[in-house]
Amino acid sequence: MAKFITLEGIEGSGKTTNLRIISRILKDKKIKYIETKEPGGSLLGKKLRKFLLDPKTKISSEAELLLMLADRKNHVEELIIPSLQRDTWVISDRFMDSSYAYQGGGRKININTIKSFTKFLNFPKPDLTLLFDLPVKLALERAKIRSQLDRFEKEEVKFHNRIRKVYLDLAKKNKGRIKIIDASKDIKSVSAKVTEEINNLFNGKT
Repeated sequence: MAKFITLEGIEGSGKTTNLRIISRILKDKKIKYIETKEPGGSLLGKKLRKFLLDPKTKISSEAELLLMLADRKNHVEELIIPSLQRDTWVISDRFMDSSYAYQGGGRKININTIKSFTKFLNFPKPDLTLLFDLPVKLALERAKIRSQLDRFEKEEVKFHNRIRKVYLDLAKKNKGRIKIIDASKDIKSVSAKVTEEINNLFNGKT
């Protein structure tokens, strides 16, 4: 049966790099899979992504949440569910946990409000979520080196600390699904841990 894997973490945590590692593992095992991301995983999302990440965009926290959820609903219906039904694994750079962390923690929207939307929209639950965690200061330094900062990356440090806290709280409450990866370590160590967690999924240990 196809699996749904999500990658989460604050800005600069190395999700994109490690998505490639997971892809290589699945390719070596000759497993059909697709890579996707949020925002931007649906046709609607491709248009929303540019708007939501643009530092010049002015938008309320509530409107930001609703746009993210609209993108996710399309993403689920257009790509995620059809792929899983075709026995194709799905690896997504961000999913529902991002809304709890960014709009719940970062924007301070009531978590229960976000949960009610999640229930109403009937989003699938990932089989495995890898949370790439590291100190905010280090993460933002990496983000600055990587590329020009987007609207979220430009937020104050307190914003990112709130996001990290919610992510870690989610991991405590969902130990079976969310596995914390220490992203402050060197690439080799992080890659080894990612490989271990993916192999655990194959062996039914997750």
